[in-house]
Amino acid sequence: MNNKQLIIFDWDGTLMDTVPKIVNMVKLVADRHQLQRPSDGEIRQIIGLSLDVAIDTLFKNPAMAFELAQSYKDVYVSEDDTPALLFPHVKECLTALTAKGYTLAVATGKSRNGLNRLMAETQLSDFFKATRTACECASKPSPEMILEICDELNIAIDKAVMVGDTTMDLAMANNAKATSVGVSFGAHPVSQLKPLKPIAIIDQFEQLVDLF
Repeated sequence: MNNKQLIIFDWDGTLMDTVPKIVNMVKLVADRHQLQRPSDGEIRQIIGLSLDVAIDTLFKNPAMAFELAQSYKDVYVSEDDTPALLFPHVKECLTALTAKGYTLAVATGKSRNGLNRLMAETQLSDFFKATRTACECASKPSPEMILEICDELNIAIDKAVMVGDTTMDLAMANNAKATSVGVSFGAHPVSQLKPLKPIAIIDQFEQLVDLF
């Protein structure tokens, strides 16, 4: 990995343990609108998609799509209190990777407001030289987020690595012709990640420091 310069991170399920929170929020949205609750497994499969695509995939109700998306945002503020914390040693590892000379970035299905809020709360903002969200780019697995980050930072695609916990993250990297690394502690199981051919799948965040 010595020839790489840029490490792009997904947020949910990769840097931050938000999967239980997302699962609970979707269920609260379903309850609010008296819809059948999707299963935990179904909800985990949409994590990483932009909100509009995720809502459409889960509920398949175009007439209610906007209302459901608004309810999701409202539930986040007013109803859900599921804790969401950074995975262990994230800050220390980002510090070590920066010290090694790597440029760090984020590509996430979160909204711009959501990402900015969490980066401020976790005090991670200063680590990332570029960020892209679902507000600015096509939903994963489109390669647009990676391509725009590389263009902004003037770093060649073959120098970039995408780190993520879902098939959407790894497929996005493949579509951009970038390298990928999977993580086993997020939304999608290893059995789903392996077919996307990441160069490695890590079980603990600190393994990234050794990998790079």
